[in-house]
Amino acid sequence: MSMTKDDIELENYWFRLIHNDFEKAKEKADPITKYYKSLKPWEKELLDSGRLENITHHGATSVYLEAPSTIPTDGKTNVYRPMGDIEIEYLVTNGLLPDTQPYQAIIQGSVGRNYANKYLTGKKWTNTSPSTIVEFTCPVELVEQLKKIQIKVEDGALSMGLGSAAGGGLPLFNDSIANQQTSWRIVKIKRPITKK
Repeated sequence: MSMTKDDIELENYWFRLIHNDFEKAKEKADPITKYYKSLKPWEKELLDSGRLENITHHGATSVYLEAPSTIPTDGKTNVYRPMGDIEIEYLVTNGLLPDTQPYQAIIQGSVGRNYANKYLTGKKWTNTSPSTIVEFTCPVELVEQLKKIQIKVEDGALSMGLGSAAGGGLPLFNDSIANQQTSWRIVKIKRPITKK
């Protein structure tokens, strides 16, 4: 299913909005040198390699790291997932999503990234305490297949549940990751500052 002209315009609007917010946050960022120790090992690696940038504002109680969204190639789309530490550590270690979340939503497009960000800013809540947003770039046909299994609209974003309580599309999604049809990368981190 191809995107309509209105879909493309909306996606471009959200992409520009998120990118502009990212650029403004970088300009206002405070150094995090003394809070570097608060980061998980993979977070340090992403920051040190330049794959994530510091956007931590003055007076923050957490370190914030972020990267702009990728622009998917033809036949691909981005979906986003906010994750807590247990889930992201599993993904970083094993390269696949764990079978531990009953709903395990992925949210499509830039509007989906904006929706996922609400879990890091406190506008949305879940008991997994999300600390990380992961961007998955996957085949459009995979997302369309997942939509046929389970989809709902949340704050204007298209959300597909992968977990057992939401259609059970996780094996299909993980197969796509394992077969390298779907790639993933961390695009935002909120890491509470430890003061020791």
